[in-house]
Amino acid sequence: MQHKLLNRHTYTLLAAIALFTLGYFLNRYVTDVTSPRYFARLIQNRIQEKEKDFQQLTSDTTLMGSLVDQTYTDATLQGLLDTEKGYGLYIYDETEFDVPPALLFWNTQLILPVKNLSEDSMSSRLERLSNGIYIHTARVLYLRNDRRLIAEALIPVMRKWQYNVETENLQKEFVDLKGATRQVDISNTVTDFPIKNLAGDVLFYLQQNTLNGRPHNTWVILVVIAGFSLLFLFLHQLADYVCRNYGIWYGIALLAGAVGAMRLIVYGFPDILALRQFELFDPSIYGSSYILSSLGDLLINALLLCWVLTFINRRINIPAIHPYPEPWANWLVLVVTVSALVIVTFTFAAILQTMVSDAKISFNVTNFFSLIATPYSFVGFMVLAVLALSYFFMSQILLTVAGKMVGDRNYFMFIIAAAIGLMILSLTGNHSIVELNLYVLLWLLAFMWLMQQRIFAGLNFRLNVSEVLFWLFVFSFSMSAVIIFENRKLELEDRKRFAAKLALQADPTSEHLLSVNMAYIDSNFVVQNMARFSKPQTNAYLKDSIVRKSDLINYKYNIRIFTFDSSDVPLYNDEQASYDTLNTIFQIQGKKTAIPGMRFFERSFDKFAYIFKREINDGKQKLGSIFILADPRRYKTEALTPELFRQNSVLLPEQYSSVYSYAIYDSTRNLILNYNDYAFPTHLANWLIPTEEFERRRNNSFEELWHRPSSDKVVIIARKRNSLIEAITLFAYLFSTFLFLLAFYRLGSIIIRSRLHWSILKQYMQLNIRSQIHSTILMVSLLSFIVIGVATILFFINRYQRNNQDRLTRAMQIMVNQVQSHINQQHPLGADSLFYEPVFNEQMERLIQEISEVHGMDVNLYDTVGGLRVTSNQETNIYTSGVLSTKMNPLAYYRLYHLQQIQTVTNEQVGKLDYLSIYSPIRNERGHAVAFLNIPSYTTQTELKQEISNFVVTVINLNAFIFLIAGGIALVITNRITQSFTIISQKMREVGLRKVNEAIEWKRDDEIGVLVKEYNKMVQKLEESAEALAKSERESAWRQMARQVAHEIKNPLTPMKLSIQYLQKAIDNNSTDVKVLTTNVAKTLVEQIDHLSKIASDFSQFANIGNPKNEVFDLHEMLQSLASLYNTGGNLDFRWNPVEQRVLLFADRTQLNRLFTNLLQNAVEACANRDQRIIRMNEQLNGEYITVSVTDNGDGIPEQTQSRIFTPNFTTKTSGTGLGLAMSKGIVEQAKGEIWFVTKEGAGTTFYVKIPLLRAN
Repeated sequence: MQHKLLNRHTYTLLAAIALFTLGYFLNRYVTDVTSPRYFARLIQNRIQEKEKDFQQLTSDTTLMGSLVDQTYTDATLQGLLDTEKGYGLYIYDETEFDVPPALLFWNTQLILPVKNLSEDSMSSRLERLSNGIYIHTARVLYLRNDRRLIAEALIPVMRKWQYNVETENLQKEFVDLKGATRQVDISNTVTDFPIKNLAGDVLFYLQQNTLNGRPHNTWVILVVIAGFSLLFLFLHQLADYVCRNYGIWYGIALLAGAVGAMRLIVYGFPDILALRQFELFDPSIYGSSYILSSLGDLLINALLLCWVLTFINRRINIPAIHPYPEPWANWLVLVVTVSALVIVTFTFAAILQTMVSDAKISFNVTNFFSLIATPYSFVGFMVLAVLALSYFFMSQILLTVAGKMVGDRNYFMFIIAAAIGLMILSLTGNHSIVELNLYVLLWLLAFMWLMQQRIFAGLNFRLNVSEVLFWLFVFSFSMSAVIIFENRKLELEDRKRFAAKLALQADPTSEHLLSVNMAYIDSNFVVQNMARFSKPQTNAYLKDSIVRKSDLINYKYNIRIFTFDSSDVPLYNDEQASYDTLNTIFQIQGKKTAIPGMRFFERSFDKFAYIFKREINDGKQKLGSIFILADPRRYKTEALTPELFRQNSVLLPEQYSSVYSYAIYDSTRNLILNYNDYAFPTHLANWLIPTEEFERRRNNSFEELWHRPSSDKVVIIARKRNSLIEAITLFAYLFSTFLFLLAFYRLGSIIIRSRLHWSILKQYMQLNIRSQIHSTILMVSLLSFIVIGVATILFFINRYQRNNQDRLTRAMQIMVNQVQSHINQQHPLGADSLFYEPVFNEQMERLIQEISEVHGMDVNLYDTVGGLRVTSNQETNIYTSGVLSTKMNPLAYYRLYHLQQIQTVTNEQVGKLDYLSIYSPIRNERGHAVAFLNIPSYTTQTELKQEISNFVVTVINLNAFIFLIAGGIALVITNRITQSFTIISQKMREVGLRKVNEAIEWKRDDEIGVLVKEYNKMVQKLEESAEALAKSERESAWRQMARQVAHEIKNPLTPMKLSIQYLQKAIDNNSTDVKVLTTNVAKTLVEQIDHLSKIASDFSQFANIGNPKNEVFDLHEMLQSLASLYNTGGNLDFRWNPVEQRVLLFADRTQLNRLFTNLLQNAVEACANRDQRIIRMNEQLNGEYITVSVTDNGDGIPEQTQSRIFTPNFTTKTSGTGLGLAMSKGIVEQAKGEIWFVTKEGAGTTFYVKIPLLRAN
């Protein structure tokens, strides 16, 4: 058996080694080498597929003709859009060579090709455009009437925006290959990874991107995980084998040592697994020490620790733990175990604190979207659950050992724990840790008390369902309290920083962005260009170049540049600002930033600006100076431009935008700025002004943070207190995580135990009634939670979109009326030539700008051929700068121009930003469209997200409550049902033929009542059958007894009759030896009468077995008298081996004497035909029982008679009643013992008698 077990372990280890080897070869010879080739193949296949599609599409002359003549349908256009085709399609008319090509058809709004085609440039080539890298291909088409067309395609390869800093929505990425930029990039030089077109010409090359470390392959990860799973399974099985064969401590040492060694190897040689390539192992997300250097390391260590502790917990032998005979040893073990428990508690609390306060892990459960933004929150909850289970298992072991050492004086554990905890706190210098650990110490003392209460079964290593739920409740509640405690401190610090930002009105993100774009304007640049700044034309050109260098800066700021010569005389500045004025602002009003040479200053109570200064010196001689002013632009709330270029970090974090309300007061204590709907006072009384820099106040259900940075400003930030909701939600998350972890553990244990054998898995899936009811009720609750949640969220989304579209429609109607009224007043008939009139364009620009400011939206005006003519954001034009093309959305253009719809709404996208765009025609008095008005509206959906988040939080809380209620209802229902079955099963167990069987009383008329009725019928029939059987058995027993008695009486009566007849004959014959004969007859009669007396005595004793006269006596005194009868020597070898102590029994001494007399007599008679008869009587103490065995060396009991040995009247002798062993069995049963035998034919028989000792009774 051991050999087979070792073989199975070996196979598991070999399988793990094989998987590691496979993973190595995949990683070494597949991932590193073929990763660029793999992406090159994907990109090349995609490009060639689009090229082939373009060739096939343009070969369809009928389709091309319909596109040129604009006779296509909406369905045709839908199939040709770039979102369907994956590339941009453009058709130009070049029939007239002296006229610029006219764009007749386009299928995308994103980009337009550069028109520099020649006959030699029709083949595919790479083009770097303003919003990405494309493959440009073209084809000449000739339709009827010799019409010459040019069909062009732009196949997007990479979205790449020409800005110094990537924004959240404009990021560099390969098209249709998410995450590929982490591994490969487009190379400017020749590499081994070319990308070719259909003709086989090289378009560009790929190169390995080494900035993000070695790329990882999903298959390699899965293979390595499977290998480690098998390795851990092997270690588990091997440690379990060692525990069972060599001792538990050897198995624990093997498992813990192997796990620790593997972790040390990974720490010492991190390149073996290269875990840092994964974001989960990034120290910037979480890292508190060398051991816990990342969230991934913390998860792995927690899982391994839980595994080892579970292994110990399931195998430790509690009864084997005994206190030492030396008191000092017990005290030493007590101090060590309690100290370990205190240290472990503080360590786990510190880990929990660092996960909340020092990591990028969101535990803000009131904002659902902050949790799902990254997977770290769910990993964090999983880590907390695993650590809590590990702590519970460890505390069970430590408190059990400590309890064994201290005995009933368990109060010493509390004293030692408190003393050690206070000593550790006194040696800790970090105030925040001391504050937390003080509460943790109090919690530990309460936890130790709960663990020792039998009702909670904390020290029971096998818990039932209710006990498990209680401890899950304790840990969920405790960890929720710690997380809320730390979240409060973290949120308060964030609020203080936010208040300081509001007081300063500065944005560190903008500072960094400005510094990056202004870095090149150093002294060398200005010295080299000072002569150009001295000339009017080149001065204006240089300033415009600096301003236009970064579109991102231009979108965020209004940049103005001031230049001065060596005498501080202005050099052709557009605005009148002297050197002294600007220098005073920089030196006096300006406040330092983290960027040298740049400061910010306040223009008014809610406006600030940045000022940048450079002095130009050639040695000691001053050549001039330059000032740059950057005023932040203010955008409309729903405008597309600010959201498109929004940085990841803004002044007010999105997760707090609907939670915080703030107000700013000036030196006169008047309100100058407020945000959100909190009821701030318009004027502050003097007694309200805080004396400290920061002060917290409560106002009903709100909490206010007052910040007084100086005597002339006060900032108030208010937020609603939601501690109760947060606590309940956090508890629900943690409790659900515990349940999920336990379910996963249960599933894993089933898989390991079954070894994926279907027959064994089916056995585990056969749930009892209790489990079926529990599972059904809980699954219905879970299903209702999912269905209601999904349906309601979809309702919220649809309602939000419908309301948003309705609002846009109303705004569009107002704008269209305004523009139409203006156009009809100026040009009643209207014409496309309107946009070529400078005066009309200027009027429309002013009108569109006014409409945009009033409605707070971007507004665009297109002509009737789909070209952009006027936009409300002239200075930050995302269309002319290449973010989007100047062409109208093709679907909207088709619907308005060809289908002549009054309005259309399209979903559009640029970068990663999705937005809603609404179009409507501007018509003249004849009803003909002369232009198309467009509103690209983007809303951050903060209100929708907050609404969904609040709903999810509410649903989670309600369902957590429903789960508890459902669990309680399921428990009550199952208890009632199973209690009914328990009563029925108990009654059925008590059913017997020789006893009175009671019927079950059931007052409810239900399914169980039907079962009870059938049971009662069965009992009644059984009682009738039992009576009939008992009557039959009694009659049979009497007949058998009568035959046996008759036989036994007849046997002695026959010789008595014969003797008397012989004596009578002798008397009649006057025999001479009548006297002698009379003596012999008398002797015979006496012997037979004694025999009859013995028969009567045996029957009397058998009948009186049920009436014992119990008394306390020493078994050895009784057996000693019997043993002395058999120590007669001769051919009988008798030996009695008693135990070395008194054996007190509470039983009928006479009956036990008869019992052992029968057994010894039977043993002597069984070996009568042996030359040397050997009888052994041995004793053995087994707990609260004494077992006496009587062994002989006779011929044994034949197999066919073994089953009838204890049957009354059965005997293998020629004479006797056959009641001896039956009587012996009855005596033992009356003494609450057992009797059995072991026999072997030809070798002998051993009878065993097991009787309870006095203390057991």
